[in-house]
Amino acid sequence: MSYQVIARKYRPQTFADITAQEHITRTIQNSLRMGRLGHGYIFSGLRGVGKTTAARVFAKAVNCQRIIEDAEYCRTVTEPCGECESCRDFDSGTSLNISEFDAASNNSVDDIRMLRENVRYGPQKGRYRVYIIDEVHMLSIAAFNAFLKTLEEPPPHAIFIFATTELHKIPATIASRCQRFNFKRIPLDRIQQQLQQICDAERIAVEPDALQLVGRKAHGSMRDAQSILDQVIAFSDDYVNGGAISYTKVAELLNHIDDDHLFAVTDAVLERNPANMIETAQFVICNGYDEQDFLEKLIEHLRNLLMVQNLRSTKLVERPDAVRERYQRDAERFTPAAVMRMIDLLVQTSRELKFQFEYRFRFELVLLKLVELAGTAPSSYATTTAVQAEQQKKKPALNL
Repeated sequence: MSYQVIARKYRPQTFADITAQEHITRTIQNSLRMGRLGHGYIFSGLRGVGKTTAARVFAKAVNCQRIIEDAEYCRTVTEPCGECESCRDFDSGTSLNISEFDAASNNSVDDIRMLRENVRYGPQKGRYRVYIIDEVHMLSIAAFNAFLKTLEEPPPHAIFIFATTELHKIPATIASRCQRFNFKRIPLDRIQQQLQQICDAERIAVEPDALQLVGRKAHGSMRDAQSILDQVIAFSDDYVNGGAISYTKVAELLNHIDDDHLFAVTDAVLERNPANMIETAQFVICNGYDEQDFLEKLIEHLRNLLMVQNLRSTKLVERPDAVRERYQRDAERFTPAAVMRMIDLLVQTSRELKFQFEYRFRFELVLLKLVELAGTAPSSYATTTAVQAEQQKKKPALNL
């Protein structure tokens, strides 16, 4: 049998397996227990957080014979059993009660008309026919309008589940006829925990810091994290000889800029040392790192300092414990105003760098400016704001 990627092999089969979306799975399960199923649902959120997976588990559950026939099981478990005929048909891909459409490639009025014709026919087995429409925001305006009447007065056996990453593109006339569920970005610790379970199941040893780096690179998307993990396993063969996949190997594969180089920038700022700053710039350039990406990482680095300064805690810093301790120490060496001035400069330069030809010089220049900026007075806009506020105080009050 051909190899199956991790994202498909470990795709959740029950509501309990769906990570970090308990506010949605609990609502759906309660609807199943009380028999209060709607006819239209919109699942929106970041890519890879479980929208289509939740739709498939929902579609499997509404026709599960054990949920339908066993009141006690429905009340206490409310999960597709995976053993009845309906669940087996779903798992084998032969169920006629579940239809999935890709709106990105079937977005015309004719495609929706064909769907409307099929909706009229009831299920051959079970109670419902479920239509899952992925990337629904890709439908044309005419296609949305053609679907309105069916969504407003659907047959009693039809349930529509729309999945989208861009909720704002769905017309209000469609959204108002559906129940809307917003899927959350998955927290880093939950992604790391899930990846660890997968590695344990695959009997692959991996360092915790390496998994945390994979999770950070995924930016809240479980599917992205699983795809990166697949790539990491193929790249590093340390586990084959009884070793563990190391943080160093993962950083090498992902072309990740280590935190030490980001701290080197802020150290050079504190020491007012332009020579060290140029040395860091040369490291980035000579090792083939993207200058734009380095500036974005540096902005995130300064953001972490700002969070520690304002919260007096590292709870919002997604880094290993040793790095968190370093943030705790360095945060006391800067003022929040200095950090915000540096962030403003980097954000502005990051935007401008896209349109500059001299990337190398511009990159070196902005790092050198950080050395000078840290010791200067607050930026002119802050001073102007203070003057305006003082003038506002001197204005006579209006008698209303």
